[in-house]
Amino acid sequence: MFEKYSSPHRGVGTIVDVSIDTRNQLIRREFKAGSVTVGGKTHEFDSKQVTEFFNNEVFWLDKLKSEWVPETVEVGNNFIIQKYYGPCLLDFKPNKEFLKYVPDIVDQVIEMYRFFKLHNAFKRNGSLSNLTHNNGQLVAFDFKWTKQRPHGKEMEIHSYNEWLSKIDSKLTEKLMQMID
Repeated sequence: MFEKYSSPHRGVGTIVDVSIDTRNQLIRREFKAGSVTVGGKTHEFDSKQVTEFFNNEVFWLDKLKSEWVPETVEVGNNFIIQKYYGPCLLDFKPNKEFLKYVPDIVDQVIEMYRFFKLHNAFKRNGSLSNLTHNNGQLVAFDFKWTKQRPHGKEMEIHSYNEWLSKIDSKLTEKLMQMID
């Protein structure tokens, strides 16, 4: 049974209405105009924009299908159901408790972003709120902002500086070596 998810963190959730079925370990992400996001706010994107985000998400989930991305269970009319692996890494701050579950997280982030580069993707949203793990394997979700390289480079760099640097301050420099 899916229950609406609301994040305890400020500033998260820009478009998607999220529900979680913890018993069956599933997450449902619905893309609809005027929905209330995990941040508790009603977004202001119109139907056309929301459909573009949905289509972009579906495209990248298919293209990036791997251990780095949650398994997709179902894609329907403006919704996606995926495996739910547990809380996002932001839930483990401020003490970086995620290191207990993903001790080699820096190496995994670098490998993940090599994989994205191999598939010509700039994820553009590496927030800790869009990362989780599956038995020690880092998993990224939320690909609605992803762009085909070289488009979106500025937001990709912003993502390194603003979010991924919170995992380790040296990550930005290492990721910047792969930017081109």
